[in-house]
Amino acid sequence: MDEKDMLMEKAKEKLEVAKDLLEDKHYADAVSRAYYSMFFVARALLSTKDLYPKTHRGVISKVAEEFVKEKKLNQNVFRDFAATQEEREKADYGIISDISKEDAKDAVMAAERFIEAAKELLE
Repeated sequence: MDEKDMLMEKAKEKLEVAKDLLEDKHYADAVSRAYYSMFFVARALLSTKDLYPKTHRGVISKVAEEFVKEKKLNQNVFRDFAATQEEREKADYGIISDISKEDAKDAVMAAERFIEAAKELLE
């Protein structure tokens, strides 16, 4: 299994955990895991171009540059990735969590869409 495949497997694992956390009403943690699912998908995409940004913002920026700007990745799918990163920061670092069930559902659905979009690009 190459790096891209290992990263996609990790993304799928994080998504399954996010779904479990959503079901168990751990909404902030579900958002966090959904984001990390997307983060590993993004890293898988970038690995195909031998790009390895060191920060989360760097990953987001490079995905925009290499896949959205080049019209390979749907802009709405990318926008959801960037928005989920902001929600993840609130979920992980906020003292009071205002992450709702709807926020968590949206993050999980966004992660599912991102995985599907990436699969098409990685085939």
